[in-house]
Order: sequence, then structure tokens, then C-alpha cells
Amino acid sequence: MSPPNVHHLELFYYVATFGGITPAVRKMPYGIQQPAVSSQMLQLERELGVKLFNRRPFALTPAGSELHTFISSFFSGLPNIAAQLRGEESAHLRLAASGTVLANHIPDVLEKIRRRQPNLRLTLQEAVKPSDIELLLANQEIDFAISTLQKSMPAAIKTIELLRLPLILITPESNTVKGFSAIAKDSEGTIDKPLISLSSEHEINRIFHDELVKRKLVWAPKVEVTSLELVTKYTHCGYGYGLTIDAPGVKIPAGLRKIALPRFPPLRLGLMFQGKLKPIAELFALAAVTYAKKLKI
Repeated sequence: MSPPNVHHLELFYYVATFGGITPAVRKMPYGIQQPAVSSQMLQLERELGVKLFNRRPFALTPAGSELHTFISSFFSGLPNIAAQLRGEESAHLRLAASGTVLANHIPDVLEKIRRRQPNLRLTLQEAVKPSDIELLLANQEIDFAISTLQKSMPAAIKTIELLRLPLILITPESNTVKGFSAIAKDSEGTIDKPLISLSSEHEINRIFHDELVKRKLVWAPKVEVTSLELVTKYTHCGYGYGLTIDAPGVKIPAGLRKIALPRFPPLRLGLMFQGKLKPIAELFALAAVTYAKKLKI
């Protein structure tokens, strides 16, 4: 059997990556009509002797997923190869992190790198969800992500731990409760105080609620928000106790105070990457580790 047509494989890569023939035609870097793509996808399936995807609704078959995984690293890297050969890619650093990290920490980490690499080129993406970050890494769209390190990570993703951040509660200063034990006291297993937190998909919540389970406690949030800044805001407005982290250099706003969470596991923050790092990425990793050490002091 002869190998599949490389052009057909490239078209399949775009179809699988963008979730269907119609969106693939819109986003391909060159013009091609939808009927032509449909025809060539049928040819590829005939050549391989397997069905690669269901048309409506679009979904890859197991064979299609296997093929997409196999060809992705090659085709996703093609747009960058010309720049890489010219040496431009060696000065291009692509990062993903939360908006807070990008705004408040990345400029300081990059300062020394800019002195050594005056032609430094940056691509910064705001990303928080682990699933989004894993996809960006798998598609080679970023060199690094700075994010919370999950309990279980895909085998292909490598990590460098930077910080361990204690979980804390915040409350208005007018609240007379002094500690977590007082909040949990007489709860009979279910704490009825109002809690403000991120949604359940965030690692902070997983750590917090896993520890509550170990202590045979249940504390469901009354207010769920999308950022720690909003946790602080709504705590300040008196909606309840805010679940957040004690981050270095971040002061609790006036009118609020911390409540420690003794023996609760910390949130681990670190670098996530995949494959071999290019020199500019290695330089960034060293700078990030050095910066994190200074924050711990």
C-alpha cells in the first residue's frame, strides 16, 4: 500500500484542528473551496481504509484522533520554520498565564532577558484553564505556561515548581471570628457561613474541598466568581468569607484581614512546557526561578 497523499494529510490536519471542513476552509493559509476539501477527505479515508471523522455533528473517530496526534507536531510547526531558519524564532518567546501574572510579574522576569536579547519578540496569551493550557502546549503554540500545577498532569508535560502559596480566607475587619476552627465549630459537618470562591474547576477549590473532605466537613460556596480579584471585591462588600491565596507582595486591601488555614496544602505555581526548550526559553526559565526565589524571601 502506498503512503497517503501529503496534501490530503495537511487538509485533514486543518479539518481536525478547527473542528470541521467549513471552519477549516475559513482558516487555512491558502484558498481552497469546501467541495474540494470534502472530496479529498473522502479520498484520504479510502486510501487509509478507515473513517476519520463524523460530519454532522463533527467528531473525530478513534482512528482520526490517532492520525491527528501523529501529524500535528509536523504541520503545526510549518508556519514557524521559515522564521526559525532565519534565526528570528530563536528570539521569540511565547507565554501563557493568568492576566494577573502577565501584568504584575512577567515584566520583571523579562527585564534581564531584554538586556541580553534586545531583539526579543514576545507573544503573550491570557489563559487560566488547565485544559486550554494543555491544548496550547500540545499544538506548540506556546513555549511556556505559568499556571497552577495539578495533582495529575499529562505525561508529555514537564513542570518546574516556582512557588507554594498558602490558602487563606479573608473577611471584613469587623468580623470577630479569629480562626478557621471557630468557623468550623458546631458545624455538625456542614459549614453554613457564606463562602465566596472561584468555580470548582480551579485548583484552589480542589485543594480546599479535598482537605475539607478529609476533615469530614462540607462548605459549599454561596458566591462563585471568575477571578481572585472578584473574591476580594465581594468579600469587601460583605457577601461572605473569601477563599484566596497568600501571594508574596500582594497586600490585603484595607478593611479586610486574613484568616489562616492551618495544615491545608498549598497551591503550587510553576512553569509548564513540552519537549526540548530553545535557548531563549531556557533563559526565561532561569529568570523565572530566580524571580520566584526573591519573592519567597
